Amino acid sequence: MLYTMQKLVSDVNGNRWERLDVVYRLKSPLHIGYMPFKGSVVSPTRYYVLGRNFWGAVTKRITEHLYKDPDSEMYKKIGRQIMDNFRFSYFYIYDEENVYTPEYTDDGLKFGYKNKISSYEFEHKFIGSRILTAIDFSSGTAKNESLHEIEFINNKFKDGNGNLKDTKIIGCIWIKKDAKIEGNYIKSNDSDVNSGIFIGNFNIIEELILGGESKYGFGHVLLESINKCNFQLKSEESEENVKIEIEKSLPAHLKYDENIKFKGDVELLSGRGYFDPKKESNSSIKPGYVVSQPEYYFSPGTVIDSFVGEINWDGTIGK
Repeated sequence: MLYTMQKLVSDVNGNRWERLDVVYRLKSPLHIGYMPFKGSVVSPTRYYVLGRNFWGAVTKRITEHLYKDPDSEMYKKIGRQIMDNFRFSYFYIYDEENVYTPEYTDDGLKFGYKNKISSYEFEHKFIGSRILTAIDFSSGTAKNESLHEIEFINNKFKDGNGNLKDTKIIGCIWIKKDAKIEGNYIKSNDSDVNSGIFIGNFNIIEELILGGESKYGFGHVLLESINKCNFQLKSEESEENVKIEIEKSLPAHLKYDENIKFKGDVELLSGRGYFDPKKESNSSIKPGYVVSQPEYYFSPGTVIDSFVGEINWDGTIGK
């Protein structure tokens, strides 16, 4: 049988959640935007991928696999089932030697879990930008006020020897025991051949489109491996939830609390999608048209006292 190496999630150590350490290769540049704002022609990128981006990409892939011509209610239904059965960490750039998680230090923002580098070095190695515009096909000229600069994570970088290499990202995906989507069991396979997460014979994470500017070809990532590299995130998979140990710097956004002492940054966090998960009535037939209510969060890399938090559906940390 083709999938004899797969295992039902229910067979994993009696825990309710199975952890998979996942690596993706960037096939094209990646743009992970901030909260939408007007008045600027420059669109900066985040230097990591939010769990919410993975949730949205997997929702789209599963919905369009299960339904021939899905509407917004179908995306919403599948999206909520994924919220119940999956957890996604934030994913960070990985060059096979170092994972470039951020950390606010006395010398400013640094990147790298093993060997820390400055923001300037990080941006020089991994970040690029491009001028883009929309075309008015009736005149063959650029549309008015459409010219803008897009910052992105490059899909290629040069190593210390000047060799051109593929950029990768690494993080974790958790699947709930006996998980089902529309009555279909979810199966995982971490073998060297045909690794992935499956509904039947369909690998739901094999190839994803993450982030913005997909109409320009951005955001295409390909599954590289599962459980072959360890993401430095201490987690405990219990019967009810997935908990992570925060030792120093935050690996994801944490809801702002004025009682928490911190060294780092606070930002307004929002998101785009087919619907706002916090509002049942708010949905659209087009991807990215619904913007969720922004709230204040501590940014990844912010240093706080150690504690144990819970991974939310969008990868943010709950206390």
